[in-house]
Amino acid sequence: MRTGSAMWMGIICLGAAVTGGTTPSTLRAQATIGGEWRDDVRAFAQQIIEAGLAPGLGVGVAVGDWVVFEEGFGHADLSAGRGVGTGTPFYIASTSKSLTALAAALLVERGELDLDAPIERYIPAVRLPEGVAPGSIRVRHLITLTHGLSGGGPIVIRTAFTGQFDPETLPGLLRFHPSTGSFGEFVYDNLGFNLLGMVLENVTGLSWQDAVEREVLRPIGMRSTSAFLSTLDRSAIALPHGVDLEGGFGRIELQKDDANLHAAGGHFATAGDMARYLAVHLSGGRLEGQSVLPADAVASTQDAHVTQERRFGPFLRHGWGYGWDIGSYEGEEFIHRFGSFSGYRSHVSFMPGRNVGVAVLTNGDGMASPATDLLATYIYDRLGGVEDVERIFAERLDELRVQAEAGRRAMAEDRANRSIRLRPLRHPLEAFAGRYESEALGEIEFRVVAGGLEFHFGIARGRAEVFDADQDALRIEIGGSGMVIQFRFEPPGGPASGVVLQGVPFSRVAG
Repeated sequence: MRTGSAMWMGIICLGAAVTGGTTPSTLRAQATIGGEWRDDVRAFAQQIIEAGLAPGLGVGVAVGDWVVFEEGFGHADLSAGRGVGTGTPFYIASTSKSLTALAAALLVERGELDLDAPIERYIPAVRLPEGVAPGSIRVRHLITLTHGLSGGGPIVIRTAFTGQFDPETLPGLLRFHPSTGSFGEFVYDNLGFNLLGMVLENVTGLSWQDAVEREVLRPIGMRSTSAFLSTLDRSAIALPHGVDLEGGFGRIELQKDDANLHAAGGHFATAGDMARYLAVHLSGGRLEGQSVLPADAVASTQDAHVTQERRFGPFLRHGWGYGWDIGSYEGEEFIHRFGSFSGYRSHVSFMPGRNVGVAVLTNGDGMASPATDLLATYIYDRLGGVEDVERIFAERLDELRVQAEAGRRAMAEDRANRSIRLRPLRHPLEAFAGRYESEALGEIEFRVVAGGLEFHFGIARGRAEVFDADQDALRIEIGGSGMVIQFRFEPPGGPASGVVLQGVPFSRVAG
């Protein structure tokens, strides 16, 4: 079990050490060992909201095996005026990898899963890409992201974005993920965990969602965490928001549903639930004095099984555990897993040496992403007694405001540059409309609506815009990323005969 120093527990202190029940608040703060740190966290979180850097925030803090702070700030839905509370779930995106990996580690602990087995043992229907020898890719290569296959392709697009797949045909699509020549090297992607989810299903006889719930969520008591959006009250979740040129936030479409919540990024969770999860990791499987998970299995996920050399904001990353980035913050060990998707960002981390874990969740794009890291590091440094912490973080908050303004100017310039290409299309909109199909990526449909083109790509949908009129190229946005789709008119003079998306051809099938 990793433990922090007694000093940290003294600084954080679960109870208020005060001198008399009627002491004025200013004197009470002075008398409290370590100060009223919760009030300081609330104040800094509110400053982030008031600075327009995030629409809403969920914050959870764990010390040892206890959750010591859980609170919401700002709005879960700006248009409805609905605020964030302690029971507000956010989409946590790739933070789910840690949950999936821990479920696998627990199966390994019981001897039900062999990490050194070839993936064919657990996914019999898998079709490896050309040139990849049968039996060469092991389960260990999936969980450590060293499988050496392309992370862009149909399995990732179908599971994370469109939801157009079924368990019977999905394994066969691996043949469209060619070798990258990096076998044995860590390369971050979703594919390894999409395949790991299939492994969990074979081993447990459950869906990967139910397997993670049985192995991880239920023992820890993460009752507000789910990989089934249909089990949550949609009127209670934090809805996604994007930024506009005026610097505000506005509601954007929620591009998630049951079908595209996947093993590499598939849960909605509250900050409090994630703090419970961190408490278990900090304390070797214990929560509030009780053992809830085997210590060895939990510890195995925190060991660096492969190396990496990356920087993410103020954090260095030098290793990868099972679902965790292993790195450092200010020279101290910092274990973390972040996640992002259109309108969401999650920061979930812990510092074993300080015995503290922090979860910060947001429902905004743009500067809301670095704002989660700023708030998390403020909490670590405030609890750590860093000298002059308020001045330091006031300056960092100002820097983030400046970056936000620069980002808005860049957005305006980008839109202006796009407008140069917005010459009239060479064909009527009706010639673009239709349904197109690809064996690898599924089906995409374009419809003429209100004088423009709208696309439906499974669950992903939105308004298409002109990318290059002379090339019959449109731009669509899926999961916060823009993609260019090229229309083919062969023979000329009629409707589009097909489209090309990310190098993959689609043929017209209707419309």
